[in-house]
Amino acid sequence: MTLPNSSDVSITYHPASDILHLNFTATRSSVSFGQAYQQALEAMLAQNVGKLLLDLKHNVSLTEEAELLHPLAAMLPEQLPRPLFIAAVVSEGQYRYQIGSALASYPPTPAQVEFNYFTSHHDATTWLSEN
Repeated sequence: MTLPNSSDVSITYHPASDILHLNFTATRSSVSFGQAYQQALEAMLAQNVGKLLLDLKHNVSLTEEAELLHPLAAMLPEQLPRPLFIAAVVSEGQYRYQIGSALASYPPTPAQVEFNYFTSHHDATTWLSEN
């Protein structure tokens, strides 16, 4: 399965690993990360995919944790048919910001969702493969 892609966004399903991969490299403000992320989450639910790899290391500025966690709390039902694992690959600076942020003020994610940050694509893929 490959969802509609552009030069700035690609969402691809890899059946061998059961991983949906969102690669976001947009440099123009007309391409919204939020819309691409929502589309990837909707595809996960519609296709019953359990793992999502968010490749955000290039050209994505995450200023708030809520940009990643709020859609999970808002979109996903409280009860899911299976656990979901989401790995976000971010730059070193984004990682330090996210880990240093106080997580208590952000909306809770559904109980069956595990979300993790990585600075290495390899580490993120390994974590997803192990879950």
